[in-house]
Amino acid sequence: MEELADVFDIYAICACCKVSKEGDWKKSESYSNSTFRGIGNKGILPWKYNSVDISYFSSVTTYVNEWNYNKLKYKREKYLEKDISNDKKKVDVINIAPISKKLQNVVVMGRSSWESIPKSYKPLANRINVVLSSTLKKEDVKEDIFIMKSMDEVLLLLKKLYYYKCFIIGGAGVYKECLERNLIKQVYLTRINNTYECDVFFPEMDKNTFQITSVSEVYSSNGTTLDFLIYSRKKKDTQNDGDSSEGSTTTTATATWPGIAGDTTSMNIAETSTTYASSHHGKGSSKWWTKVCTKSGAEWWKNMTLTSQGKDNVDEEDDYMYFSFNNKKKKSQIGKNAEDFEIYNTIKLKQHPEYQYLNIIYDVMINGNKQDDRTGVGVLSKFGYMMKYNLAEYFPLLTTKKLFIRGIIEELLWFIRGETNGNILLNKNVRIWEANGTREFLDNRNLFDREVNDLGPIYGFQWRHFGAEYTNMYDNYDNKGIDQLKNIINLIKNEPLSRRIILCAWNVKDLDKMALPPCHILCQFYIFDGKLSCIMYQRSCDLGLGVPFNIASYSIFTYMLAQVCNLQPAEFIHVLGNAHIYNNHIDSLKIQLNRIPYPFPTLKLNPEIKNIEDFTISDFTIENYVHHDKIAMDMAA
Repeated sequence: MEELADVFDIYAICACCKVSKEGDWKKSESYSNSTFRGIGNKGILPWKYNSVDISYFSSVTTYVNEWNYNKLKYKREKYLEKDISNDKKKVDVINIAPISKKLQNVVVMGRSSWESIPKSYKPLANRINVVLSSTLKKEDVKEDIFIMKSMDEVLLLLKKLYYYKCFIIGGAGVYKECLERNLIKQVYLTRINNTYECDVFFPEMDKNTFQITSVSEVYSSNGTTLDFLIYSRKKKDTQNDGDSSEGSTTTTATATWPGIAGDTTSMNIAETSTTYASSHHGKGSSKWWTKVCTKSGAEWWKNMTLTSQGKDNVDEEDDYMYFSFNNKKKKSQIGKNAEDFEIYNTIKLKQHPEYQYLNIIYDVMINGNKQDDRTGVGVLSKFGYMMKYNLAEYFPLLTTKKLFIRGIIEELLWFIRGETNGNILLNKNVRIWEANGTREFLDNRNLFDREVNDLGPIYGFQWRHFGAEYTNMYDNYDNKGIDQLKNIINLIKNEPLSRRIILCAWNVKDLDKMALPPCHILCQFYIFDGKLSCIMYQRSCDLGLGVPFNIASYSIFTYMLAQVCNLQPAEFIHVLGNAHIYNNHIDSLKIQLNRIPYPFPTLKLNPEIKNIEDFTISDFTIENYVHHDKIAMDMAA
């Protein structure tokens, strides 16, 4: 039996905030996609105006594709021919003239949802508005809308309408009924990455019925990060295969609905909840969006996506368009099929910025070169990658595993102070350098006279005392060598157009004196329009353990420099040389690849700090760090 959701192209779209209590970022917390379920509180949205989400909602629910409509029309007509031939009592609707000459989408909402829309935005423009209510009468409303008593009546109406797609936009009772009756083909869900008080929730979704197939970029609005997911119905032969990844699937619908009832009775749809529609009444999209929504634009996009994907799928084509709502286009690297990467390969649109990192891991695992290495563990490696992170929008702290953020910050502050004494970090229970300061490791570097945990003229020493003669970790090096950090701060403040704002840790003269030569060897800074960007070159890139720390560390460093120089952070650009995966990290990274990223958190610095040396651990606040569980990996030393 054909699913009615597929025949009539019915979707759900909803924005959800976090409903679990936000934990202290220093504590261990587990999250799941059910963390984002809150949709209403006391008859209104839990959060204030969110312009990014409103733009997305408007773009999705107003976008139509004339070329693709012919495919949908043919599918529906074939179903109606069979449906009518099997049930003579049903009205012949195939030849009924369209109610509107303009192709539009249908939006279906409960009465409370309708009433929550401001009068100036009723009905939602360029959409066919349908209100579900057993009590509302046509004479009670001035607007040109359809009033249906039940979803059965809506389905009969869809037989008669000239429309592209149908979107269920709330409230909770309508979502719940449609999910339970298998009337939803895909769910478009916005994750608002903040916790608000809620009394209305999006229904729990059965992970055996739907799975996440697309994850968008991360955006910010009113100080809150957000992103967009697309849940697609699983194929019937995979619906009972079990849960391969907690973060990859969702919805409640397992029963098959037998068809449209001949008579339409009230389904007791809940009309007491708020909904998505209450804030999604924007006045339209950008000129770019209008342009690509034309027939010629749609044909161009179809040809491009069919060429790249090798498929003729209306939903996949439209999903690319939906995720382009903010005129941001990125190519998603799908890669080869591999049994070990089932969830990763299911994600069609990998626009979330964390996928830059995950895509590199995947590429190295699939296409990497097998090599021996200094540690004796062995690696898969490739050469040359680049990642870009928008620090104005988010703080790129990886979410597919929990990171030791306190350790990252403490190490950075240690560098800034010019420290080389590993005991300082160990006394704070930060063990990043522990393996490199042992007697055995130092002896292997021919540093026989070096005291344990004296790491030599490494990063901090080169940043603050480049060229000075290193003796030991106890001596005072004030006013010795070149203070590169002081120099770059001076250039950022006084010569922002300089192309020589460079910080270098690679001192050839001192390499043999270091416990470990620098991996991240050089960074350069760029100032434009009051914003500071950093590009960092890393010669040796431990993808499993090191790179996640390096992304966070240099991003924090950029935030700090921006603040002390009275600028705003812009971008962190990470250039990778020898990118490698140690053989003993492969299984752990397979787990990480099959996790779905969460929206990135935000970083707040104490605004009172104006001298970079005055920062302490208490001056850093990480807000809304939603993450998967920690993944243990052994360091190869």
